[in-house]
Amino acid sequence: MTDTLEPGPTAPDGKAAAIPYNGLKPRDESAGNARGAYLSRIILVRHGRTAWHAEGRYAGTADVPLDDVGLEQARRVKEYLAGTEIDCIYSSPLSRCLALAREVAEGRGLEVEVDDRIKEIDLGRWDGETYAEIYEKDREILKMWTGDPTSVTVPGGESLTDVQERAMEWFTEAANLRPDGTVMASSHGGPIRAIVAAVIGLPLGRIFRLTVDLASVSILNYKGEFSNVELLNETGHLDGIG
Repeated sequence: MTDTLEPGPTAPDGKAAAIPYNGLKPRDESAGNARGAYLSRIILVRHGRTAWHAEGRYAGTADVPLDDVGLEQARRVKEYLAGTEIDCIYSSPLSRCLALAREVAEGRGLEVEVDDRIKEIDLGRWDGETYAEIYEKDREILKMWTGDPTSVTVPGGESLTDVQERAMEWFTEAANLRPDGTVMASSHGGPIRAIVAAVIGLPLGRIFRLTVDLASVSILNYKGEFSNVELLNETGHLDGIG
């Protein structure tokens, strides 16, 4: 189960948002960052399972902690990244992300930096509800959301476009602060998909074509407008859990 609602049928007119994110800019050459001179690795880790995920409930900005499976998933992520040098660790302010970030930071001498820009999308009145419950009261809005999630904002929630804008602001800033460094972020399905979509030029309306599982690891190489994806949705370290 994902934090954000999974895709449904294509919108009746077949028009999902067709324009990819175009905010990736060349690095600041005043800092000596000529094309290809520096490359920052950004490791994006989705948090582990919570009781709401186990029950099929959607978790947006509600602060739901990791359950026992989620805690074990966090330990597995730590083991998976044990041989990777990491210069900085960021986290969403929500406890399900902080627990994983602190697990990875332990023994590295790093303090976790909390950043609101990589928290999950605000799902408004859908937060904590199942798909069936949402369908019962917001059927038409749900149809629009699953057809093209950029076409509507959840009542009381946040637009997916705003999520991408804030997530990409963080992505660019974090990478430029550490040229030739490695940054890890413990985040959520929504922001991670939004960042990956921007890097590969996938229109935001097609975001649910990207799979980002709980406790998965994805790696992006930041080179301004020449950024790329090295690894997407790695879950081999979770074998045998649950």
